[in-house]
Amino acid sequence: MHDEHICRQVVELILGVRIGKIRYLSAQDEHKTDPDSMRIIMDVFLRDENRIINVEVQTGHKKELPKRSRYYQSVADVSTTSTGTKYRDLPENILIFICTFDPFDRDFPRYTFQYICNEDKRLKLKDGSLRIFLNTKATELSALDQKLQAFYHYLQDGVVESDLTQTISDSITTLKNNSIERRHYMTLALKMADIEYDAYENGFDRGHEAGLQAGLQQGLEQGAHQNKLETARNLLAEGVASQIVARCTGLPMETIHQLIQED
Repeated sequence: MHDEHICRQVVELILGVRIGKIRYLSAQDEHKTDPDSMRIIMDVFLRDENRIINVEVQTGHKKELPKRSRYYQSVADVSTTSTGTKYRDLPENILIFICTFDPFDRDFPRYTFQYICNEDKRLKLKDGSLRIFLNTKATELSALDQKLQAFYHYLQDGVVESDLTQTISDSITTLKNNSIERRHYMTLALKMADIEYDAYENGFDRGHEAGLQAGLQQGLEQGAHQNKLETARNLLAEGVASQIVARCTGLPMETIHQLIQED
């Protein structure tokens, strides 16, 4: 998707419209609204004359996906809007999640969300925001355009049925054979971002349960410690050296060795 030719075709296929000249395109683009805010790393972020578009590939069924989509869109707005911009000049804000699972358990091949009025479903807010979730595991694809069906088949089974999927397949083969690009694609920093977030969730849940029994402060402390332990376990599972794990998590080497022995 960092290839402009492929990115354009995929986005236009999903949206069903042509996009303008791409002014900016980045893979693994880091966004942060201020020093104290939660950072996000967008899989693919692009801008044309009228839109900002974020494309995310989601392989794990995470329960916070709807709120994550809300945060991603808000950060995309704030991080790309300069001082003095008029509200009327805000570009369309489109977020696309390509999910290798059914995010809403309705077996629809795609879920499209826009704001509408509860009192009159015909009334749309028309604020320029759009969220699309693709369910690549959908069993019924007949409602989709044939080229989009071919894209789904490729994501489901690796079957090449169109010029676009052939181009994608060739590009992936090239990337796999290019050691420099492969190392760039899978860096420790990006692994850490995902691992830390998952560990935070697990640690928070465990800490919350403990806090209900032994008091809020104790629960928060246990949650923070569980966060470190989960992060360490995941890093060790990825083959990261124990010294680096200790440095990243702040845990003593004795604890790291105990985690290694647990396995």
